[in-house]
Amino acid sequence: MLLDIYFGPDEFVREDMTIGGGGIGTLTSYLCPLLEELNFDVTVYQCSHKARETVYGNSKIISMPVTPGPGRPTEGVVKHFRDIAYARSKTKQRIELFVADFFSIKNDNPLSIAVQNGLAWDAPIELLTKKKIFHTPIGERIFRYRWQLRGLERFENCHNRVAVDLYFLNWYRSFRGINLKGRVWYNPNPAPVTNWDSERESTINSGAPVRIIFARRFVPEKGTRLIAEVFKELLKLRPNITITLAGSGPDKQFFGETFGSDSRVSIISYDVHDALIIHQGHDISVTPSLCGEATCLSILEAMSAGCAVVATNLGGTITEIIDGFNGVLCWPAKDSLLEGIVNLIDRHDMRLRVQRLGWETSQKAFSIDCWRDRWKDIIHKVLDGNAKTDSTGY
Repeated sequence: MLLDIYFGPDEFVREDMTIGGGGIGTLTSYLCPLLEELNFDVTVYQCSHKARETVYGNSKIISMPVTPGPGRPTEGVVKHFRDIAYARSKTKQRIELFVADFFSIKNDNPLSIAVQNGLAWDAPIELLTKKKIFHTPIGERIFRYRWQLRGLERFENCHNRVAVDLYFLNWYRSFRGINLKGRVWYNPNPAPVTNWDSERESTINSGAPVRIIFARRFVPEKGTRLIAEVFKELLKLRPNITITLAGSGPDKQFFGETFGSDSRVSIISYDVHDALIIHQGHDISVTPSLCGEATCLSILEAMSAGCAVVATNLGGTITEIIDGFNGVLCWPAKDSLLEGIVNLIDRHDMRLRVQRLGWETSQKAFSIDCWRDRWKDIIHKVLDGNAKTDSTGY
């Protein structure tokens, strides 16, 4: 059977065959081989700077030179993708998977599925809009209310919906209650499979520099400006540390200007598939997001690698970390993050305990085998019960 995936507004598979699109790209890279295993003929339609066709595994990748922007709303781009997909397949009997609900449109296909990947409208208003009219108490309320309505509408564009974090799902229930139209499932993002690195136990008191990593997209909503302030202070307070800034994005130049003269700070890029290896060379991973993450893949990668994770208490992160048990949760503020990191640097016993329990959490609570089984069950229920209106998957 045919299965079409609509991916945007970034590229899923770049021209150099690396994976783009942040966490949604990583999720799609897990989904494609699983869907192929279920004998679907998978085609991914993605935005790109030029038209091209390639493959990822056995999935076809159709790149089209269209991206949302001024005069070209997201809905128009998605409609164009669907029209092309229908023209190629010549049948409407196919599963349509919108791997991000914000890249979906209202449709009546009972086999369509939208995936919700995090609630972003809890970010500081300055990051959400540059329009000064909304930088006032009343303007901000209006702006956030409009975003919340759009969030509801986008999630409900499809009859079948999958949320990857409970933070969003609980917010959604606060509006809709428990009696929902359509079908809703919860399936948190998975962690990579690893073994516990026993060398961490023997080196915890070695006196070697504590290795800290920030591995995210270099954009303000991921906390780049906030973590820069934290790291500047941390380098003064604790000289026996090293810091790695791993990623790419518009704030890479900002990081270079801020830390370029400090030999203890490295700025690197890495491919999605190398995330685990990058984290394995570090002791503490920091995720200072300023907006609601989904079940954050960066945190799961860090936990799987044996890092002690420090994160802000936003989004699906709060369903991954129990503060002081398998990680450290902080307010999205400089002093709170600084205190959390310093505690892990100074308290070796706490750091090792958090590392070990974080690794166990990633391997047991966020097992990729469980994630695969849940997705298989979702697909089977979509095919077998697509005409029903219920929320039994909820």
